[in-house]
Amino acid sequence: MSSRAPLLLLLLAGCAGGQDYERPGTWHATGVNDANLALMLAEPSHAERGVGAATDRADPGIRAVTQLGEGRRPPLPDSRASAIGAAPTAGGGGGR
Repeated sequence: MSSRAPLLLLLLAGCAGGQDYERPGTWHATGVNDANLALMLAEPSHAERGVGAATDRADPGIRAVTQLGEGRRPPLPDSRASAIGAAPTAGGGGGR
C-alpha cells in the first residue's frame, strides 16, 4: 500500500479545483450559433421572415386544423356498435 501512496498523490495533483472551461483565457461560446446560422443563409432576410414551402404537402394538415378551429370536425364513430358477434343480416344463409 505504501508504494501506491505516491502514485495516488501524483494522480490527484493533476486535479485542479475548477473545470477547464472556467479557467481565465478559455474560449467561451458567445452567439456562435447565431453567427453560423447567419453565414449559412443564402438570403439574410430569411432569418427574419422565413420562406414558404414550394409544395403543398401541409395542405391536408392545414385543412384538418382549420376545421377543428371552426368547430366543423367530423363526428366520432359510434364505439357501441360492433361487428363482432353481430347477428347476420337478411339473406345471410350461413354459407349454405
